[in-house]
Amino acid sequence: MRQKNAFLHIKLTEDWEFNVIGVYNYNKVGRFKPMFDYIRNNHNKIEGDIVDVGVFKAITTLGFAMYLKEIDSDKKVYGYDSFKGFPPSNNPKDEFERFEELFKAGRIDQSYWDAVRYYWDMIRFLRGGNNKLDQFSISTSGNFSNTSQEFILEKIDKLGLDNIELVDGLFCDSMKDGIGPEKVMIANLDCDLYDGHIDAFNFIWPRMSKGSYIWLDEYYSLKFPGARIATDEFLEGKTENPIMYPRNKGEFERWHVIKD
Repeated sequence: MRQKNAFLHIKLTEDWEFNVIGVYNYNKVGRFKPMFDYIRNNHNKIEGDIVDVGVFKAITTLGFAMYLKEIDSDKKVYGYDSFKGFPPSNNPKDEFERFEELFKAGRIDQSYWDAVRYYWDMIRFLRGGNNKLDQFSISTSGNFSNTSQEFILEKIDKLGLDNIELVDGLFCDSMKDGIGPEKVMIANLDCDLYDGHIDAFNFIWPRMSKGSYIWLDEYYSLKFPGARIATDEFLEGKTENPIMYPRNKGEFERWHVIKD
C-alpha cells in the first residue's frame, strides 16, 4: 500500500521530474546507461543485490531502486556513506602529484595528463587563483558533506520505496561481515579516494558471482588519482582488468570490470 505522504505517482516519466526530485533518469541515454542496461539484462540471471558506494545525495541510489521496481525485480539497493563528507584521513596516493607519477610510469597517456592539468588550472582560475587546491577541495561538490541521511530517508519515504537500505559510517567500519548483502550482482564505486576504494573492493569482491559487475566511476578521474591506483593495485595478479566502453570523440571515458 502506498504511504500516505508519498508523491501522487511513483513512476516518473518526464525528465524534469527526475531532475527536480534528484533521481538519475534511467529512461534516457546518459552516463550510467551501460550500468542500467546491465541490470536489465542480468537481474534475473545473476544472484546478488546492488551496492552503491558513495551515496551523497542518492541520485543513483534512488535511480537503482526505482528501476528495480519498474522491471519487477526483488533485488535490494545498499547505499554506503558516512553522510558527513570525506573522511579526515589524508592518503598520499590521493594527492595531485600522483597523476604525474602515473603519466611518467606510462599508466595514463598524454591526453589524460593534459586533461588533468587543464582541469586543475581552470578550477584555480574560477576560484580566484587559489593555488592550495587538494583532493578535499578540487571537486565542484566540495568535500561532499552537503547531504544528510535524514533527508535521503525522507526522499525514500516520499517515493514509496521499500528496497533501499542505507548503511551509515566509514567504509572501514560499515563494510564488514553481517552488514549488507551476502551476494553482490552489481556495484557502483563512486567513493573517489584510495582508502575507500580498497575498503570497497575487499568487501565486494568476495561477494561477487561470475559475471558480476563493478562500475568504476572514478577510474578516469581528473580529480582523484587514488581511485585508479587502488583499482590497479587490487586487480594486480587477477585475470580481470578494467574495460573501457566505446566512446565518441570528446566523450568522457567510462570504465567497468566484470568478475570472471
